[in-house]
Parts: sequence; structure tokens; C-alpha cells
Amino acid sequence: MKTFILIIPVLLVVSCTHTVSTKNEKAGKLKATYQLVISGEKKILLDDNTAPKPPYIQMVEDSSGLQILTFLNPYMNAIYFYDYINGSYIGNTRFEKEGQDAILHFTGYHIKNSDSIYVYNIPMTQVALTDNAGHVKQRISLREDVEWARNSNWTLYYPQYNFNTVTPFIETQEKLLLTGFMPIAVPDSLIDKFRFTSSIDIKANQVEFYHTYPKELFGQETNWDDLELMVYPELSPTGELIYSFPMSHDLYISKSGAETFQKVYAGSNVAKTIHSINRKQIETPKEVMLIHCLQQDIYTAVRYDSWRNVYYRFMLQGITDATFSTPLGKKPIIVIMMDEKFNYLGETLIGTGEEWNWQNSFVTKEGLNIEYIGDIAKDLNEAYLDLRIFSIEKL
Repeated sequence: MKTFILIIPVLLVVSCTHTVSTKNEKAGKLKATYQLVISGEKKILLDDNTAPKPPYIQMVEDSSGLQILTFLNPYMNAIYFYDYINGSYIGNTRFEKEGQDAILHFTGYHIKNSDSIYVYNIPMTQVALTDNAGHVKQRISLREDVEWARNSNWTLYYPQYNFNTVTPFIETQEKLLLTGFMPIAVPDSLIDKFRFTSSIDIKANQVEFYHTYPKELFGQETNWDDLELMVYPELSPTGELIYSFPMSHDLYISKSGAETFQKVYAGSNVAKTIHSINRKQIETPKEVMLIHCLQQDIYTAVRYDSWRNVYYRFMLQGITDATFSTPLGKKPIIVIMMDEKFNYLGETLIGTGEEWNWQNSFVTKEGLNIEYIGDIAKDLNEAYLDLRIFSIEKL
């Protein structure tokens, strides 16, 4: 299973065995007109202090129009910068772990410009506003500094965050949006109160929280595996927030300040009915959770392609006969394509998680970039960040 960095001093004991089943009403009925094909690749040569599979990637563009690929190097506690077109190294911004500019451990960031880099400092549950020299200009707490928020149950009221390339910081005209999750079954008492998206006012650096978990998926403390508790965000061209929940064939769409969702079908033609775990969370062994995750279809990231007006939604296909010893990377990866109105265009099976690091997926003018990891074992002397570029092809 994927390992999350969580801070959960006290787990809430649940006593409910409510189950949810989401049926794919359009399974086998969708007609594909397009597919994805590999049209190019980029290999970024890494130094001795850098490994493939960086935990976070952001594409930025400088004032001259240069496309810059940036990624997090956790070993160096730094952000690295490369020319995306020719793969040349530009430089890095390194953060100290001690002193007034300390960033103890960061898992995500957002580069607004060279003088405004927002970094998520996980031990402090805060976003630090820094410059390109690593100096901290301001620290913004993502939970209130009051007595009840300091106690062991604060994780029941404020989201935790698992930032990566497909669960990024999202910048709007005035806000910086950070989507998190609750890492346990959502208590009935909090289903209408717990909000998983933080909104930072960029000018005032004030924080508000939006969007509760949909009751039809998470109500009555429904028991889902930890990967199924993740929330994958995307921003539409019109500024609406789009959420992909792993167990839902639909996408949930909302304006940033609204509390209601509009649902739109965005499922796979081969996805089956997805079930929650029919056991109390406190009584569910790790083996049961893992097998449940392996055998079921799980939707993950949704990415918008502004050059082609297309949405891509990822799904990890279930392995019916999976056992406790089956690696999670064995799950096949399917990429679903939809137009700007979420009409189905087609889907492509690209391989498995042993070949592709789907979490490092992003869109450029060239196409959909996905990190390829199948050749890592062959590169004994030199390590590359290996990106394969997918284009849309009419069938």
C-alpha cells in the first residue's frame, strides 16, 4: 500500500458497518473515438543527489516564455529547475532545516514567481511564503493556534495533505487552493463540518476551508481503504473546482466558495461496481484492506489539457484474483479522455504501475507527460527523469 505521512495521535473508534456500492451504469456502453499514443519522450539527466520518481513536479514559465520543469528533491530539501525543452540544469532553491528560515520537511510547493514560492512545511502544518534564495517571508498556519486545535484530535477538524504532481497547489486569481483529506472514516458528527480544501487569500494570507465529503459516498462512517480516502482536484477553464473521488464513476464539480456539488459522469467503459469494506474499521485487518484495494477499480487523478480542451482521468483497474502478496504496482493503469463538456472520447490502457509513475502526470503543449519507470533498473551508472509524452489520435 502507499505510505502516507500522517499525524494521527488518536484514531476514532467506529462502530458502523454501513456499506456503499457505486454501480457503473454505462459499463460496456461507451463508444471510443480517440486513443492515446506515445508521440515523444524527454530524458532529464539527474545528478548524484537526485533520484527518479520525484515526489512533486510543477511546470512554470518565466517572463521570456521559457518552459521550466521544477521538482522536489527531498534528499537535498530543495526545488530543482530544468529547461523542459532541452533538459539542461538551471539551478535549485535549497531550504535550511534550522534557524529562522527553517523548512523542516516539505512535500509540496507552488511557484507563483521567483520572489513568491509557497512551501508546505508538514511538521508544522503550515505554508511558508519564501523567495528563490530560500528565505522565509511569512508562515501561514493551516490550523488555528488555539487550545482545542493543539490537542490530539485536531486531525478530526483540519485536513491532512498528501501533495504530489496530481494533487497540487492550485492557483486562482486571488486564492491558493490546497486539497487534503481525512485519513479515517469520516465521523457522522463531522460529515457536515469537516472541509478538505484550504483556501489561502494570496493578498491577506488568510485561510478558509471549503467542501465537505459527499454523504452518499462517505456518510455513516463508511469504511474505505486509505487510497480511497484521497481527493484529486483540478480547476476547470471557468474556475470551477473538479474533484475525483476514487470510488465514484462521477466527477464532483463546485465553485470554490460554494458548498454544493454538481455531478457529471466520467467513468471507464470497463469499470465495475465499487464497494466499501463491509467491516468495522477498527476490526479490519491490514490484509483485508490491501486485498480490497487490489481487487477493486480505483479512480485517481483528473488533469485538464488547455491546449486540446480535453480532460484525462486515471483509473487503477482491479485485479480480480489479487492476493495479499500481489504488488500494488501490478494494477493496470487506464487513462480516460473526455472533451471540455465531459463527453466520453475514449480510454487507453497504458501499462501497469510497475512501468509508469502515474502520480507524476502533467500536461504541456506537447501533450500528456507521464513518468516512465520501466527502465530505471537498466540505468546503473546514470539516472534519468524519463518522461513519455502521449498525444490524442483518432481511431
